[in-house]
Amino acid sequence: MKIALICPSNMMYMPYIDNYIKILQESNCNYDIILWDRFHLDSAENKYQYRDSKIGHKRNYFDYLKYKHFIKEKLTETKYERIIVFGLQISYFLYRDLINNYSEKYIIDIRDYNRISKFCNLKKLIEHSSFTVISSLGYKKWLPESNKLVLNHNTNLESVNLINEFQLNLTKNEINIAYIGALRDYNININFINALKNSKNFRLEYHGHGEINNDLINHLEKYNIKNVFLTGKYLREEEPSLYLKSSLVNALIPNNDINSKTLMPNRFYNAAIYGKPVICYSGSFLAEQVKKYSLGLVIQSFGTLEIKIREYLNNFNQADYESGRKLFLNEAINDNRNFKHKLEEFI
Repeated sequence: MKIALICPSNMMYMPYIDNYIKILQESNCNYDIILWDRFHLDSAENKYQYRDSKIGHKRNYFDYLKYKHFIKEKLTETKYERIIVFGLQISYFLYRDLINNYSEKYIIDIRDYNRISKFCNLKKLIEHSSFTVISSLGYKKWLPESNKLVLNHNTNLESVNLINEFQLNLTKNEINIAYIGALRDYNININFINALKNSKNFRLEYHGHGEINNDLINHLEKYNIKNVFLTGKYLREEEPSLYLKSSLVNALIPNNDINSKTLMPNRFYNAAIYGKPVICYSGSFLAEQVKKYSLGLVIQSFGTLEIKIREYLNNFNQADYESGRKLFLNEAINDNRNFKHKLEEFI
């Protein structure tokens, strides 16, 4: 059986694709990865790679049309029996092809909200799929009701026996709060930085590259902020040490748009795996999960933030945290096992 994985960007920005590749390889499946090299990172000789003149995430409607034509050329060249499409945008542009030519033979993988979903019959697209993958139960708040939704969490953890022991890791009474991943959500992070700027008790670290790096740097320079550090891109093998040396993990996301209110970021799972409580903002599905499983501090404003963090750490209940994170991760593992079973049936 020949399978096509159709990706909206470079694979380095799609860590969840590894969940598919591992299962496909274990099943000795023949597959191709059709990808959009938005950052000109991959080999130009790869015939399944589409590259335009732009560099970066941002693209317009006509850019997507061009990529659609590239995809259709590849689907015509090779008669794929199954298709896995990542993202609502690509699913929208392939809508007719999927329903007319691959009904019950495709999977849609949804990792975030996009308003383009309003311009197609999303319920029909899901019902014609073999099944549709979501990375957060919060997405059920805006997706049409369907029994074809399958949860695949943003982690490949297979056993809670593999998680790290909890360690608060305070160095000289300094609290290290780390953001680890592609940097985004400028306003909420600026509010966070301003609330703790130049405090001798806090070190704020931002590891990764994203759409707000330069803006953050400009803000730090403009206001002479000395306790915030941006380290830029990091290698995947460096990620564990970034978590382990932190005291808390910055999981701050805004609560003023439907995507942020319903997603589950990668760093939330990683924080639980490495035994690091998170700090997040109220009014989101993430905040609900943090409270439900006792996995960190949920704030409602940035006023007196230093006091709030100190109080949280002084009253920290390790037993509740440990039981909560094991319960959360065990549920994620079980959901991912169900996803694996569904994918094995699909191929």
